[in-house]
Amino acid sequence: MSLTRAIAGNTAVQVAGRFIGTALGVLTVAVMTRHLGRAGYGEFTTVTSFLQFFGILVDFGLTLTMIRMISDADADEEKVASNIFTFRLVSGAAFFGAAAVIGLFFPYPATVKAGIALGSLSYFCISLSSVLIGVFQKKLAVARSAVAEIAGRALLFGGVVAVSLTGRGLMAIIAVLVLSNVVQLALCLVFVQRLTRVRPAFDLSLWREIFRQSWPLGVSVAFNLVYLKGDVIVMSLSRSQAEVGLYGASYKIIDVMTIIPMVFMGLVLPPLTAAWTSGDRASFVRRLGRAFDLMSLLAVPMVLGTLPLAGDLMGFVAGPDFAAAGPLLCILILAGAMVFWSALFGHAIVALGLQRKMIWGYAADAAVSLALYFLLIPRFGAPAAAWVTVFSEAFIAAATAVVVLRAAKAAVPLKTLGRSVLAAGIMYLALLGTSGLHVIWRVTLGIAVYFVFLFLFGGLPREIIEQLRRPKAA
Repeated sequence: MSLTRAIAGNTAVQVAGRFIGTALGVLTVAVMTRHLGRAGYGEFTTVTSFLQFFGILVDFGLTLTMIRMISDADADEEKVASNIFTFRLVSGAAFFGAAAVIGLFFPYPATVKAGIALGSLSYFCISLSSVLIGVFQKKLAVARSAVAEIAGRALLFGGVVAVSLTGRGLMAIIAVLVLSNVVQLALCLVFVQRLTRVRPAFDLSLWREIFRQSWPLGVSVAFNLVYLKGDVIVMSLSRSQAEVGLYGASYKIIDVMTIIPMVFMGLVLPPLTAAWTSGDRASFVRRLGRAFDLMSLLAVPMVLGTLPLAGDLMGFVAGPDFAAAGPLLCILILAGAMVFWSALFGHAIVALGLQRKMIWGYAADAAVSLALYFLLIPRFGAPAAAWVTVFSEAFIAAATAVVVLRAAKAAVPLKTLGRSVLAAGIMYLALLGTSGLHVIWRVTLGIAVYFVFLFLFGGLPREIIEQLRRPKAA
């Protein structure tokens, strides 16, 4: 098999695996919200957000560092992979052990404290599984990691259904979460041994080099977590768990939608990097412009399509008790749109090799957002958290765009963005008059109206139209 075909095959597997895992995740949330209710799901959101805070710290850029270091032509792959895995093992045990202890001192209900203690094992397993992804990607064997992830998600879904049917509570769900991630880690360890032998290794000189390469990413990640997870942490300390539940359910919709730009930019990053490092600035600018066009074609209708559907969408996904989260989704969808463009320019930052120059942007965003969280959330609650989230995502999207466009001496094309706004505006007006229809039919109608008018306005890229017209090869 040629290298090109292997890369294409692995990309397809990665995308398919991500979407299958996401679908299972949405189904799991749908069962969980209906079973736990607002307050119960709020407690679950508090537990997971608290642990994700530590999980982001533990990451410290080690996954990308693994890919970079084992891809070096002179690298001792087994030695590097084993030491990075052990580095993660030690740091993960320390951080998640601390999380379980620190959680005891927070003014949370006893069930939340117990959930943090038990759930720390789950996130410890997640951190170990994630660092192994670098080996699977380097070996073009992501199908194996996809199988492990889907198996874990399927087990979690089945377990949550069983918990719901038996009437058990939050701790049973967290126990199922632990089991699913233990299984995923076990499968990853089995699969990775067939590619590279990974075992405990303590080469302190290599650990210093690992730290040297990962710290710029780690610092940026640490600032990221402040504005990504600070809202739920502050809200859990100052507002009711029921309000946290509404906010967490609406945020989950955004998490699902923003998988799209992350997957897409994972495919675009290699050619962007190749164009820039080879000195082909024209190709870099052209690819960046096309990616911006595609992000605009997706982000704009996502916003204008969600606004008239938000309440129905929340009720359909999370249950009637969560339809009240519709106004929160209307705000957070603006942040979701910003993620499309921040993903584009954030990956372009990596392609340009300007990660260290962006630390100031992440630091400023974290400082301002955290101050606003503490100032506004205790008084105004979830709507304030949502608006600050919009600010934080818009800030980082603008900051990364400025750095990229200055470095590349380029400007983004606005023609497709304008046509997308026109087509999405007509879609929005059409959806306003369909409140009597089921939300699935309304979504289908909205998509159809958008693409019809986008085509009429000439907003679809010529390459896509030509591929649709071109007959398939026999």
